[in-house]
Amino acid sequence: MIDLLLTNGTVITMDPQRRIIDTGAVAVDKGRIIKVGKASEVGQQFQANKVIDCRDHIILPGLIDAHGHAGHTMFKNLLMEHSSFWMKILTNTYKHFVTDDFWYYEGKLSALERLKAGVTTGVSVMGSMPRSDDAVFGCNHARAYAEAGLREIVCPGPCNPPWPHEFSRWKDGKRIQKLVTYEEVLEGMEGVIQTWNHGANDRIRVFATPFVIVSSVEPSSKTPADRAIELTDHDRYQMRRIREIADKYHTRIHSDAFGGMIRMVYQQDYALLGPDIHLQHLSGISTDEVEILAETGTHVSSAGSGFGGSRCPVTSLISAGVPVAISTDGTPFDLLQMARKFRLIHTLISQDPFDLPAGKILEMITIDAAKVVGWENEIGSLEENKKADIITIDLRAAHLAPNFLPVHRLIFEATGSDVDNVIVDGQMVMESHKVLTLNEEEVLSQAQEESLSTIERAGLNEYLSVPPGFWGRAHLYLGKPSQP
Repeated sequence: MIDLLLTNGTVITMDPQRRIIDTGAVAVDKGRIIKVGKASEVGQQFQANKVIDCRDHIILPGLIDAHGHAGHTMFKNLLMEHSSFWMKILTNTYKHFVTDDFWYYEGKLSALERLKAGVTTGVSVMGSMPRSDDAVFGCNHARAYAEAGLREIVCPGPCNPPWPHEFSRWKDGKRIQKLVTYEEVLEGMEGVIQTWNHGANDRIRVFATPFVIVSSVEPSSKTPADRAIELTDHDRYQMRRIREIADKYHTRIHSDAFGGMIRMVYQQDYALLGPDIHLQHLSGISTDEVEILAETGTHVSSAGSGFGGSRCPVTSLISAGVPVAISTDGTPFDLLQMARKFRLIHTLISQDPFDLPAGKILEMITIDAAKVVGWENEIGSLEENKKADIITIDLRAAHLAPNFLPVHRLIFEATGSDVDNVIVDGQMVMESHKVLTLNEEEVLSQAQEESLSTIERAGLNEYLSVPPGFWGRAHLYLGKPSQP
């Protein structure tokens, strides 16, 4: 008697042959997939304690979000009309106005959002820039995901100079400010790795995560060639220390990178390039930098949005053999909708509707994403002996009918709300749209209270109202927002 049998569905395996099995089945026991095949064959071979009839459903691997930000679910749409100041204000909020519990409540909310959208593995950078002056922030976030039953890659690490850097903690409603050294931040990052890496039956992993791979140039956009010239002593020191810590704990490295940075670190000692690294964004990288990423075996994730007027050359990276994943970059965590948006952006730019076919897009949120985060041997596809991370999509909806061309349905019509069953590590975490591991009402209530109290502490209440010019105009003009 096995634990679980999903049967009579359209199975999209994402295995090396990319098999799509009509009226297929997946057998699960002790957390792993033990058989994938036709329902008639698998059903005859196994009896299960639990059988889920997946007639008129797609069965596929759990989706993998290779880059997102812890914290952002609490501030959805805040400062949307002040995008030029968004990073500065929210980074200040994360550094000075969030409580330790904020990361636990936000963790539960983001886990819930991902879970309900079929994302079974999510990367979470701690804040807009990573925050790790204390291990408690990353540990609280990991604890929330562990309780939700999902896989999470927690990403603590140092923000950019200057050092020492001022951070605030809140005790008994009082703000305690402290100058924190770079070494103390690395100790906080190490603390999260020590506590949670491979925790919760290896559902939680922790990557070493500096904000960007070069801290002395533009942090969120391409750096012109006449400025992307020479690394600073701190750049070199950071690369060495991050490498040392990652090697010490046999973990991976995740960071942001933009045009100019790849060329600057190439062939340097301890360069943050290679098969144990995945980089987000890559906006504005040159042809030479595409070749460097391919040569070094570095992995890439991208949300499709541009920074500083530049874009990530996704099709060039894929053609060069670089593994590329589609990421949400933060809330909303509906990876199916993000994948559709991602493809639309790139085909509009290239003016070529044959770029990024639906099959490649699905690979980029399943098996390719698993490769990017270094987990492809256990997740990302439905294959025997792999971890049983499985979702089902209910096709009994007008926008998904009629039932044919299942990959096209997923990429061009489906949304996260069409996911009705979620299984992680062989355990049901959502069944028939009902979450089994979290009390949804409690999660939403706690997040609501913590979000509003954080906004109050940070002096951001003015952004809870619509601005002048919000209605009836074709273009919005605003003054500079007040700074917290």
